[in-house]
Amino acid sequence: MFDKVTGRRRFATLVGAVAGTAVLGGGASAAAAVKHATADAHRKLATVPWPYVTLAPDRVASRAFSAYARGHCMFGAFDALVGSVADALGDPYASFPFDVMKYGAGGVNGWATICGALNGSAAAFELLSKDPGPLVDALFAWYEREPLPDLVLTAAAHPNVQSIAGSPLCHTSVSRWCEASGKRSFSDERKERCGILTASVARRAAELLNAQAAKRPLPVTSAAAGAGCARCHEKDGSLEDTRSKMDCEGCHFHLGGEHPAL
Repeated sequence: MFDKVTGRRRFATLVGAVAGTAVLGGGASAAAAVKHATADAHRKLATVPWPYVTLAPDRVASRAFSAYARGHCMFGAFDALVGSVADALGDPYASFPFDVMKYGAGGVNGWATICGALNGSAAAFELLSKDPGPLVDALFAWYEREPLPDLVLTAAAHPNVQSIAGSPLCHTSVSRWCEASGKRSFSDERKERCGILTASVARRAAELLNAQAAKRPLPVTSAAAGAGCARCHEKDGSLEDTRSKMDCEGCHFHLGGEHPAL
């Protein structure tokens, strides 16, 4: 495991080693060697996808839970997935500024929009997969419908309470869990739940990445429960006033209201 300071030190050491070798072979070539090493490092970091290394899902989950304590949900998932690959690849990948993913905490700076664990995993898919779209669809559909968190960590201080989010939104996910657990949204239990949820999501994301890399079929993403809404509200519908893949009923009919057209 590493942080941005360690990554910068590794990168500086790499460039320094190349420069030192160049100096021994002739001082005139030192600057050119440093320039070449820097350009090569930048090229590798900018080439997407990065080389993929098969992940150990349970180790990814454990790392995500630990990383959540340092930077919350989006950082936790991204660090566990991309950080594990970067550790295996070495420099220059370890110099990636992982802390940038901390913005996604609490559904983006506490705005409770997309779940940070999903956001971080989707970002990881973009860096690690040639075809990230199906991975995003599979992970988001699973998150909407699966009782989560789906693992119990020995490091947890509170009993694991599962809930079905019905939506990829942080707001709905937290509210559904509060209903199931009887706990408050700013309680220690909820905070830990989101750490374990981050571990669950990162583990599932690792499983999907491994499956795609091994050319195994991904789970079939069936139509969401609110797919009937698309007949009127989606592309080519009579209203065509929205666009979404998520389950409409995750939010709109949560209180048991009836659709005015029914």
